[in-house]
Amino acid sequence: MRNFQKQILLLLMLLFFAIGGCVKKAEEQPPTNRDGVSDGSQDRADTPSEERPPDRPPAAPKGEVGRNEYTIQVGIFDRPEAADQLAYELRAKNVNNFTQKAGKRWRVCVGRYYSQDRADRRLRQLIDMGFDKAVVIAPEQ
Repeated sequence: MRNFQKQILLLLMLLFFAIGGCVKKAEEQPPTNRDGVSDGSQDRADTPSEERPPDRPPAAPKGEVGRNEYTIQVGIFDRPEAADQLAYELRAKNVNNFTQKAGKRWRVCVGRYYSQDRADRRLRQLIDMGFDKAVVIAPEQ
């Protein structure tokens, strides 16, 4: 019986150390790169909900596509709030995205690809998800 109690105690100690070793404090966690674009500053999506107006979705990070990269434009809007709404819908479906100013309009984009084939594959996935207005934007557009 005594041997059995020692085994149980040993098992509990191992379990305690295993659980304790896997849990990190919040300050030890690395900053998130939730949407694939992070410059280290907070955007509206990172602010607590009590500071954000309840009727507006969190904003997507702003980004730029490189000159040699393809991206997928899921939508283009005259108002940044409309772009933020689409970006929120994409994030709700676990699709990383960013908004980009294009002249006086706002694009909601997904991905940065070095080949048209990769961009086309992702485009088909987005269309299958219901984002049927998505198009591939070639470099320098």
